[in-house]
Amino acid sequence: MISIRNATSRWLTSIPVFHTKEKTDSPEILDISQGDELDDLDGLKNRIVEGLFQASPGKRQIPIEVMYQGDGADLYATAASSPGYYLHQAERQIIKTHAKEIASYIADRTDIIELGAGSLEKTQVLLQAVAQAPQIVSGIDYYALDINREALVESLASLSPLQGIKYRGLFGTYNNGLHHIASLRLRRDVKSVPRVFMWLGSGIENMPPETAVEMVKSITNVMVDGDMMLVGMDGWASSDASIDGAYECLEKLVLNTLKNVNEILGESMFDKSKFVYSTQVNRLGGRNECCSMASEAIDLNCGGKSVRMEQGERILVVPSYKYTDNQVTDTVKSTGCLEAVQRFGTPSDADVQYGVWLWRKVTHQ
Repeated sequence: MISIRNATSRWLTSIPVFHTKEKTDSPEILDISQGDELDDLDGLKNRIVEGLFQASPGKRQIPIEVMYQGDGADLYATAASSPGYYLHQAERQIIKTHAKEIASYIADRTDIIELGAGSLEKTQVLLQAVAQAPQIVSGIDYYALDINREALVESLASLSPLQGIKYRGLFGTYNNGLHHIASLRLRRDVKSVPRVFMWLGSGIENMPPETAVEMVKSITNVMVDGDMMLVGMDGWASSDASIDGAYECLEKLVLNTLKNVNEILGESMFDKSKFVYSTQVNRLGGRNECCSMASEAIDLNCGGKSVRMEQGERILVVPSYKYTDNQVTDTVKSTGCLEAVQRFGTPSDADVQYGVWLWRKVTHQ
């Protein structure tokens, strides 16, 4: 069995949270953290040092979760709301356009489990459609999993009350959440009703494809036949300019990551004034790359380690992998237990190709 911690904690326990105004009635929050240390600071420090000092020039990288530390989450929220950042805009429009059709796949008395709560803006639209779906008679339970308890409370409280839908929060890491889900059926009286796992926000795109497959397999390990996944995945735009333009809004966020590294390591390793923002499409590598680029030759020093960076050398901060429909199909097949049910997305002739995919677990043919 694939280690859930290895496949998830590195990438997904620090998904950004959009803070919203809290309402007076707070949904139930279940603490599933099991007393775990949620912030593996030493491990994060080690991965930062490894990515900067052990990697060869051109291969240096900062773990993406560093980007969301400090005020990074707020900077991301600002960037994501930019009109040019098509990933967020496209997914929101897809959910809005296809909410009723997506809701038609959701059974009465089921559980919807969202892996990474976020702002729940798109979730609210989908749940409204679910509440109005004719097959929903007895209602459903919605569970939002997040590592940040305060933000989880705020996000859940921002949801408008809906007839027949009960909101609950799961406070813990993805590792905690998947183990919790594996240990019990959340609604024991309706074991035969398929559950729905939601993974929106294009989080899968920040992982190398092989890591993404491991993550999906980790989720399927807690699924049973008939359970479904709703996953957001970005495709290739018709031109590199369209992709580059989408990531221009991340400049402050990416450069701010250098400050976050200094704070995490407790050393003044980076001088932000000596770096500029760089974004480029790497079609051979299957991704877009948002980087901090040295504007002059500099030496990085940390804990007795030293490395020389030449002018123009880049440090990768945000890898954004893109998937063709065929590559998505290959990802599904590689799990050995999923089938693609439906793609909800932008038209095939649109400049931007973004899809919200519905997958179903089927191990018994």
